[in-house]
Parts: sequence; structure tokens; C-alpha cells
Amino acid sequence: MKKILFTFYILLFTAVLFAQDSAKVPLTHDVYESWKRMEKPRISPDGKWITYEVNSQKGDGWLYFYNTESGMKDSVSRGYDVTFSPNSDFFVFKIKTPEKITRDLKMKKKKKDQMPKDSLGLFANNKITKYPELTGYYIPKENESWLAYTFESKDFSNKKDSLTYSFMNIIYPVTDKKFILKDVNEGAFSKNGKTLAFTGKTKNGKKDTSFVSIFDTKKESVAVIFRQPGTIKKLAVDAEGSRVAFIHSKDTTDIKRYTLYYWNNGTIKPIADTTTLPDGWEVSAYDNMTFSEDGTKLFFQTAPKISPEPKDSLLEEEKFKVDIWNWNDDLLQSQQLHDLEREKKRTYLAVYNIAADKVIQLGDNDMQKVIILNKGNGNIAFGTNEKPYQKLSSWEDATYMDCYSVNLETGEKKLIVPKRKLYSDFSPLGNYFLYYEPKDSTYHSYSLKDDMDVVITKSIPEKMYDEEYDLPNDPEQYGIAGWTKDDESVLIYDRYDIWKVNPKNETAPVNITKIGRDTKTIFRYSKLDDDSIYIPNKILLSAQNENTMLEGFYSLEINSGNAPKELVMEDFGFSNPVKAKKSDRLIFTRFSYVEFPDLWTGNLDFSNKVKISNANPQQSKYLWGSVELFKWKDSTGVDQKGLIYKPENFDPNKQYPMIAYFYEKYTDRIHAHYMPVPSRSFINFPLYNSNGYVVFIPDITYKIGYPGKSAYNAIISGTYALLEKGYIDKNNMAIQGQSWGGYQVAYLVTRTNLYKAAWAGAPVSNMTSAYGGIRWESGMVRAFQYEQAQSRIGKTLWEALDLYLENSPLFGADKIETPLMIMSNDNDGAVPWQQGIEFFTALRRLNKPAWMLTYNGDEHNLVKWPNRVDLAKRMMQFFNHYLKGEPMPVWMSDGIKAIDKGTKNGYDLKK
Repeated sequence: MKKILFTFYILLFTAVLFAQDSAKVPLTHDVYESWKRMEKPRISPDGKWITYEVNSQKGDGWLYFYNTESGMKDSVSRGYDVTFSPNSDFFVFKIKTPEKITRDLKMKKKKKDQMPKDSLGLFANNKITKYPELTGYYIPKENESWLAYTFESKDFSNKKDSLTYSFMNIIYPVTDKKFILKDVNEGAFSKNGKTLAFTGKTKNGKKDTSFVSIFDTKKESVAVIFRQPGTIKKLAVDAEGSRVAFIHSKDTTDIKRYTLYYWNNGTIKPIADTTTLPDGWEVSAYDNMTFSEDGTKLFFQTAPKISPEPKDSLLEEEKFKVDIWNWNDDLLQSQQLHDLEREKKRTYLAVYNIAADKVIQLGDNDMQKVIILNKGNGNIAFGTNEKPYQKLSSWEDATYMDCYSVNLETGEKKLIVPKRKLYSDFSPLGNYFLYYEPKDSTYHSYSLKDDMDVVITKSIPEKMYDEEYDLPNDPEQYGIAGWTKDDESVLIYDRYDIWKVNPKNETAPVNITKIGRDTKTIFRYSKLDDDSIYIPNKILLSAQNENTMLEGFYSLEINSGNAPKELVMEDFGFSNPVKAKKSDRLIFTRFSYVEFPDLWTGNLDFSNKVKISNANPQQSKYLWGSVELFKWKDSTGVDQKGLIYKPENFDPNKQYPMIAYFYEKYTDRIHAHYMPVPSRSFINFPLYNSNGYVVFIPDITYKIGYPGKSAYNAIISGTYALLEKGYIDKNNMAIQGQSWGGYQVAYLVTRTNLYKAAWAGAPVSNMTSAYGGIRWESGMVRAFQYEQAQSRIGKTLWEALDLYLENSPLFGADKIETPLMIMSNDNDGAVPWQQGIEFFTALRRLNKPAWMLTYNGDEHNLVKWPNRVDLAKRMMQFFNHYLKGEPMPVWMSDGIKAIDKGTKNGYDLKK
């Protein structure tokens, strides 16, 4: 009897489990808006408070805050953008207007300045206070726990006055001490919190009088340091709070000439204007200005003087309008027009040396970029000149520049190396200029003091560049982690390990991670202190094992000579941890294909891990899937790999429809989590798994000149290897790709009938016409992409016309038997949408089954929510028809006539 009862309970328990699992339902298009994003996690300096946002795809979100000591958790609707005080005794955040109210006002065509403003939320002394009509807020970075915020309100002290004024409220939240000031526009704290500078404007009849004042947080007093008619902009305060700078103009015209003012301990003076700068130059109101960390310099922006436009004496129809393309131009007209507004606002760096009372112009038309080093404390800056090489960007996939050292005391510019690619940099103190030389795959260090250039990685036996690089260009280097204290050494990556290298090459490089290559573990430095310019001795390393695909973290003491110590290695991915400034507490996300990247906290060694957020508990109600690494040999015997995404409750004895999606390489994303959200361009893996599809993503390795054949080799061999497993329905397979993947889809269907259907998003169909096309998002011609970049031809159109023709799907369109869906959007800034038209019209002329979706005004990958939802529905209907035998939707069978556009969607299935 006991045995019978035991068997009964086992059967009952199994039935309950089966019932619970079978209660899960497939994902549908209706779930999109229910899925939420966990965003913008923050941790207080003492590590006791953690905040994060949980935001919906549409509608209002929530701000959560969690106490790590008590476990207390609370939330505020529509809260976002948290900032902690330096002493962790309060934090502030913004509160949005309810989305419904905002939407209703937009429907009423309200202008931007008529829309309600955010409120400010203040959490202090275990309570939340809300302040409306927020326009800005300010908190010191260190030491002092003050808060200042600006807002708009009527002056209720004057009942006859109906105007809206700007105010500043200065609060010490710990004691709730407050000071309120009228007519204040903006402010800035010194780093140490000693001084709050602020600007404002008062009206006196028709004249505006602007002022700058300072609030001393120790004395709790306000002093006006400047007051004149006109406009004030670009307020800056030094770290100690003893210096203030701003620009001022008396002009009332649209074009204003600004004077730069400097205040120090009670004394104010003008230091730069059109009379003191180089002839034809002026102080610019664009871009910011800042003091050096040590307070010895003020960096500000200048520009060539803007001349007033002559009075217009012609009617619009009397003017000619023409773009003149000149073969000698450094940049194409399309690039110039794309960058026009940015060029109008281009600024050039200048410096005021305070002790010498001297202004030095650093940047100019021949050195447009000057980068401040070591927070401005040294006497060297890094300057670059790209102009001599701008024309090359049309056909070379590189940004070249001449690299200079710029003396901040004299303005002298010294050429260090000519024609360098982007990957070059100065050491933090400016003692060394480090650059990578692709010709011999070595790093060079140039000593400014010794005027000497030395190779510093020649003795390293490993390759310092990408070992799997397959573009027709110089392989990219793995990069550097950073510098150790006082520029003593630089840490440089190879594929797996990190090398400690002496910048003078006086000692041999040392592999500080030791075990990376032997264990096939990729180590990378995980920076925990954003303010530090150096890498400390004890560091955290991220790790990914290429064999097991496990990921995690190790700790390492650089100078110990010991190998890294494993802290955590799991079958999950991790975000880069964020450390509390004054505590060893970390926050990070952990994720997998199944597990959403919720927020976790733990100690520096990843002990005592606690999961804090649970953004999407509803996921447990839905069927999902799993992912695994798949390896095979192609037709030439070369090892290949990819990912297989299988439906939940996968049964190897069943046969499943399969969609192969591909781009280039995906296996390193094995732990990536994908929310069920409407597609921007490609299939949503969990959505298709949930609805009974297997998804296959092969890695593709390319042979230069033959990108199409390379894709064919990897994808087709992978498909046949997968068919040998027995669970793929060979009669119901499809391929899908977007952009470069869309091109490969288009190429494959000209070479095989293996697949029942195909979907190509933003495909290049004709390389001969696309070669000279324009990428409208930048204005650049596409030639570089074929000669040196992703399209991988490796030669010009005239050197290798045969390769351009061979790799162009258009010229094999007559061989296509596979029904093809194309998406080409008319605001695509990467691939000219005419490429889709060329392919579609060719297939139409050949009487081949083809459709094309063009989302009006939308981009390469869809941005607009309604378009994304629409695409997701049409994509699934397309695949369900061909791979599951569902009826064809009306939009495919009958089309949607232009006269019915926007009123009929054609989703109904053809009966």
C-alpha cells in the first residue's frame, strides 16, 4: 500500500510540474509594452544606497532606491537621473510629467516652451521632498553637502505682477537650511563645495542687466562680483572656489562679441576679447571652458569672427542655389553640407596662464583639435592636424593625423609623428607619446624630454594585433589598458594577456596576467575609479574563456609577480562593475539568454552577492528558449562555429522550422539577453524560439575579394551540419539578415535554393553602383567600404571589376528561386535605399516572387515605435506562411495600394 501511495504521489508531483510548465504561453506582439528596461544604476559614495530606473518601452517608468544595510526598498513614479551628494547624506533626481499629460498636450499642438517642466525630487533624512518647475540643479563633487537648483515661478510677493521669474533655491538638506534668490539663470559649484557661482538677469525698463554672484557655503553669504547690461554665458569655477570665469557681451544684436572675465578673491578683470586675440578672432560662446585642476590655467574657446550677413535685397525666387563639387576639395560637398552647422560652431582651444597673466591661442585652422592632458596641470597638450589627409577618407578606412606636442606656456607646436591613425595617445603626465605602427606591428614610445622614439614591444613574442582580422586593411591592435603611476609603465593587451611595458624600453616587457594564452582566457582591465588617471597596483580584471565561454572576474596585484586570482567565473555575462567611491561595494548586472540583466550588488571580491532588481517577473509566464555553442567543419575541413537557439522544452526527436540569421561573428555574444521587443531590423530570437523556431547564427570568416563565397561557405556548411542533427525540418528553413547580413542573404539566394524563404534588410545588391554611393548619415562616399572595410573587395572598382560583379547579387537575380522580402527605408543613412529598389525591380522584371517594405522617414535600423511593431508583425507573418504553412497575409497576396496607405494594414490572412 505504501508503495502504491508513493508511486501515486510521484505521478501527481510530475503531473503538477508538467501542468505548471505547460501553462507557459508563447510570446506574442502584444507583450512588447509590458517588457521593461533596468537602466542607470547608481551607488552612493559610502555604498549604502543604490538607485536604478525601471522604464517601460512606452509610458511612465519608476525610480527605485535600495538601502544595502537595512534592505529597505522604495520607489518613485517617473523618477530618473539620480545624483548623490559627496557625503552620501542625500540624493536628488528628476521627476517627469506623466506621459499621458505630455501626450495630450502634444495632441493639442502645444509648443516646447508650453510643455510642463520636470520636478526635482530630494531624498534626505529618510523622506522625499518634491520641488516643481525645475530648470537645473547643482551639487559639489566633493566635501560639502549643498544643493542648488533653479526653477521658474511667479513672484507671489507682488500680486500685481503676473510675469514668470527664474529663481534659485540653495539648500543644505541635512538641516533643511534654505536660501532663495530671484532672477537666477544657472550656477556652478567649485569641486570642493566652498563656492557656488551663479548668473542672472534683471530687467530695468527695456534694458537687461546681467550679473554674476558667488555664494560662500562656509559664511553662507552672497556677494555680487559683476553687474552690467548685456548677456552672460559659460560660467566656470576652479576646484578650490577662489577663481571664477565667464563671458559677457554688451551687444543687443543677433551677433554678439564676447569678453572673457576672470575673478579672483575680490578682483575682476577682462582677459580676452577681439582686441587681445589674434587678428580676426573672438571669444566663442560655443563649447565649455574650464580651469585646470591645480587652478593655474583657464582653458576657453575662440573662433574666427563671424561677420554679419549683408542685407537681403533679393526675393527668394531671384536667387540661384547650387552645390559645386570640385575634385580638389578635401571633403565632398555632401560631407561639407552634412557638417555645415557643426563647422559654423567650431571652436578652437586657448589658454590663460594665470601667473603670467597671458593668453595663448593653442588651436587654429591647421590644428583644429587640442586635447588637455592630466586635467590641465602640466605644460603639454596633445594637438592633431587631420587636414592634409582628409581626402583619403573617401577611399581609406582610417583617420590620419599629424601629431604634435603643444606647449601651454609658449604655444609652441612640435611635430612628433606625421600621418598617424587614431590609435595614439600621450601618457597622463605628457612625458611620452605612445603610438602603434601597423607596418611592423609594434608600439612606439616617444620621449618628449629626450626627443627619442623607441620601439617598446619588439621583444614580446605574441601578436599585438587582432589575430583573426579579415578586412583588407592593417589589422587593428588590441589596445592599451592605461598607465601606472607617474608614467612609469604602460599596460598593453595582446589577444589574451596584459603586458607591463617600460616606455623607455629600459627593462623587458612582463606578462602580468601570465595564464591567459595557456588557458584561452581573455583578460581586460576593469576600471573602478573614473577619476583616476593611473592604474593602481591592485586591479580587477574581466575574463572570458574562449573554450568554455564562461565569463567573470579575477583580481591581480601588478607588482606581486603572481598570476591573477579567480573571483567568479560563471555561465553568464557581466556588465563592467561600478564601485562605491568610499566603499568596497560593487554594483553590476548579470545576464544570459534566459536571465534578464537585473542589478546585483556584492563585495569587491564578488562575495555576498545580492540581486536587487526584478524588472521583468512576467517572463516566467512565457515560453523562452536556450542557446548553445555549435561547432562543425566546413567543406574544406576548416573548423567553424556558431550559436543555436532552441525553443523551451526542446525535443530532439521532433523537427523544427529553422531561420538562419547572420552578420559577421556572434559567438562571443552567447550570454547576450534579448528582450521581446519589436524589431528594428532582424528577428527577435526569444520571440521566434517561443513560437517553435530554431534560430541558427553561424560565425563567418572572410577571404578578401570573396565576401559572398565566404558567407556561402560558412552558412551553407553550417546548415548541412545542423541538418545532420535530425531536429531541423529541411523543407522549412529560411535566412534573414540586415545591412551586411542583408547583403549576404541577397547573395546566397543567387547561389542556392536550400532555403524556402529569405528576408534581406537594407541589402547592397549592386556593388558597382553602391561603390560611388553616399552614406547620407555622414556624407561620405562608400568607396572606402569596398577597398578597405567591411565589404572586403580590397581593390578599386577599376582594378577588380570582376570581383565587384561576382559579389553583386543583382547580376545573379535571374537564378533566384527563393521568395524574397526586402526592407529598404527612404531615410537610410548607411545603405542607399535605391539598392533595394534596384534589386526589387530586377526581380519584378524577372517575374520572381519579391516584396519590398519602405518605412517612410525611418532609418537603416528602424527607430519609430509604430514602424518597429509593424515590421515585427509582417516579418513573423512572412516566415509563418513559408515555414509553418499559415495562409498568406493580404499585404503579401494583394499588396496595399498607395491610395490605401495608412488606412489598411493588410494583416488579415488570405482565405
